[in-house]
Amino acid sequence: MHPQKPNGGAAVRRRAPQAAALAALTALALAAGGCGSADHVEAGGFQPAASATPSPGVASPSATPTPPSSPSPHPSAGSGGTSPHPSAPSDHGSKQPSPSKRPSTVTGDTYGLPPAGPLAEPNDGRAHTAKLEKGTKAVALTFDDGPDAATTVEILDILQKEKVKATFFVVGTQVKKHPEVMRRIVDEGHALGNHTTNHPDLSKRGRTKILQEIKDNDTLIQKAVGITPTMFRPPYGATSAELKSILSQGSRTEVLWNVDTRDWAGTSVKTMRANVAEHTKPGSVILMHSFGSKLHTAELLPLIIEDLKAKGYRFVTPDQLG
Repeated sequence: MHPQKPNGGAAVRRRAPQAAALAALTALALAAGGCGSADHVEAGGFQPAASATPSPGVASPSATPTPPSSPSPHPSAGSGGTSPHPSAPSDHGSKQPSPSKRPSTVTGDTYGLPPAGPLAEPNDGRAHTAKLEKGTKAVALTFDDGPDAATTVEILDILQKEKVKATFFVVGTQVKKHPEVMRRIVDEGHALGNHTTNHPDLSKRGRTKILQEIKDNDTLIQKAVGITPTMFRPPYGATSAELKSILSQGSRTEVLWNVDTRDWAGTSVKTMRANVAEHTKPGSVILMHSFGSKLHTAELLPLIIEDLKAKGYRFVTPDQLG
């Protein structure tokens, strides 16, 4: 053994911040598995937020959901279940590039999309959708986190057979992979909503990151189907004053939910069906997912459509509800 040099403790202390930064990055990489990662994918396509508290109607199937004005972060992915990714340290322990080597434009994503800026005006016309009279026996079926080539397609087949319209809140990483499914959603008369590009917890992000997440997905959706959606749903239902301000300035509508099927958790069809039957009322917005590894949504959907039709409910989009 060699005797420790007098300055050894100082060297360890100097290395500690770098080690901590590396550990944070490693944790971030694992949490980011989400969509498309066989090792880390969960429920609605994204890992659940470990520290998030339940938002409307998710505490348990027996809890009566009430739609608060500012719900707390949702543990599901998109509420669909991606973990809120911790902010990466600004200094990763390596030298920053010299000014001459810095990129002239920082896009904040991996697709070469334009940098964040003011949101474009929506062009889907839904900002002027006529509202149904309050109390009308109508519900909105909504699906987060897709599209994909399996569950989303099954859901579309069922909706087509039942002649029911729904709303799909899509994630940019999936839009990029499945533009043909996006075209089918629009061609068959369903509504689209923006659900961010990478499914982060926006309540923990600043203005620039929020704008980037929405704007990049706008670009991907526009490229796929020529639409910039009016409706926006924050992952986990995690909102903030900053997000609300951005959406308002961009003529966007924040759409949450008040009935959670908990399909993101791999809940049984029997339990989900009972949950929907118990908690649905006129004006309900029902949360489901169209991408993920634990979903029994395609088995559930025809059953709840049958149940709700038998009770006299109409199926509309969230922007139609009074």
